Amino acid sequence: MGNSIYANVFFMLGGIAVMMFGMRTMGANLERIAGNNVKKMLGGITNNKLAGVGIGAAVTAIINSSAATTVMLVGFVNIGLITLTQAASVIMGANIGTTITAQILSLSGTDGVDIASIAALIAAAGMVMALFFKNDKVNKIGYILLGVGFIFLGLRIMSVSVDKIIYENPEEKILRPLFGSVFGKDHFPLLLVLIGIIFTALIQSSAAVTGILIAIGSALNFQTAVFIILGSNIGTCITALISSIGTSTSAKRTAIIHLLFNLFGCLICIAPLWIWRKEFGEFMQILSGSSVERQIANFHTLFNLLTTLILLPFTGALVKLATKIIPDRKTRAEAKLTFAYIDDRFLETPPIAVGNTKREIIRMAEIAKENINLCVEMLLSGDESNAEIIRENENALNFLNRSITAYLTKLSGKNLSLLDERKVGSYYHVVIDLERVGDYAENITEYSAKLKADGVALSEDAKEELKILTGKINDLFDISTAAFDKREDALLTKVDEIEESIDKYSAELELKHVERLKQGACSAQAGSIYLQAVSNLERVGDHITNMAFSIKQYRHK
Repeated sequence: MGNSIYANVFFMLGGIAVMMFGMRTMGANLERIAGNNVKKMLGGITNNKLAGVGIGAAVTAIINSSAATTVMLVGFVNIGLITLTQAASVIMGANIGTTITAQILSLSGTDGVDIASIAALIAAAGMVMALFFKNDKVNKIGYILLGVGFIFLGLRIMSVSVDKIIYENPEEKILRPLFGSVFGKDHFPLLLVLIGIIFTALIQSSAAVTGILIAIGSALNFQTAVFIILGSNIGTCITALISSIGTSTSAKRTAIIHLLFNLFGCLICIAPLWIWRKEFGEFMQILSGSSVERQIANFHTLFNLLTTLILLPFTGALVKLATKIIPDRKTRAEAKLTFAYIDDRFLETPPIAVGNTKREIIRMAEIAKENINLCVEMLLSGDESNAEIIRENENALNFLNRSITAYLTKLSGKNLSLLDERKVGSYYHVVIDLERVGDYAENITEYSAKLKADGVALSEDAKEELKILTGKINDLFDISTAAFDKREDALLTKVDEIEESIDKYSAELELKHVERLKQGACSAQAGSIYLQAVSNLERVGDHITNMAFSIKQYRHK
């Protein structure tokens, strides 16, 4: 490494880049491997606040980012999977979980242990696994190890560079005073907090900022690091705030709660830490020894534990304050034209995104089923009181067709497992089938309007037959949706049976209609509409059957 102070500044910046790349690589692959477990953990959130804190800490420790956890929470609240109150306690836990990274990074300063050389070996092993093994899981583990190695190698590069800048260039008088002016002992704490906010907002990781502070610990005053860490906890909220743009009201409130929690935590601690900074520094030396790196990591943990203990009883107050800051505003029709279960935030955790896409498709099937029933009811009764709901449902089906297809296209570009890749491929076809069901519902609505315009009506026998056929369609909807959801072969047999009975009954209805025409019990105009309605319902059955049998593409994989 060169002796020029400028060269060492460049090496320090390169060290930050290597560490950031390592953290992103490790975190992304941890998410992919643990995606289903993360989903189960977040899905197991209850109203127990302590349980929420524990889940938040565990999930964040696994995926190595409190910002990522909060972004996922924004998505889960956006789709209604968890409540705002439940998310609040998880956010507090996430702040604790992110301190695990700092604790591990602080080992780089442990006397007698050459962490960088071990990290180099880990990175080399990870590279071999990532590049030369084709097994998907082994490949991802390789990238995790590669990320871990890069983190500690980046820390070593930063640490050595800073040491050279501060201690080995006495003839250079340009950057040393600047470094001292930024990290000196006598700064007003709010300026240091502001530095922490801005720096963390730029790199979007409080763990990375803490890692950088640990790396330059030998040149850093502990009291200075304390206030930068306070600011970094606020700065990390920027990611969630940005991710909440364009989401539901509750999702925006989740991001606001994250900000309020970290902001109040900072305000609670900033004055005592400044007034009793000398005493607190002595306490941290007793707790952590002379290593500034260990002092920084331990403070990061203590601060988040303390603020959680103080603010956890006030979760309800935080929720109320967030509700006042972000008031409600959305009509029923607008709510239908949004996703209920999927969100772009989940794209970085493909197993969660794939699972929630299935739930969104099931929701689409439920809307299609409702619209078929409403349209048949209008055809049979002539009652147009549900016309507005029918229009809303049709708009929702068109929206979901376009939007789910676009989402699946984005998801296809992610690093999917073979099973998830096949699921995504099958989902394209299911969405098309459900959109066609919506088209048939629209046709039936038009038949109702034509009956009214022509001044004719269906016979009572015809109405009763259509009711029976619609009942069979409803049974097929229920069984097909269950087969699609649960991926069970036994249900496919049942789907086949119902679909076959629909085909047979439709053929019988055509024969019965011919008999009614011969007997003069049905007019030609009404008869034409009746036959078209029967034909449309029979085709609906075909599309719903396709949804169930789509699981054959991946059910044994």
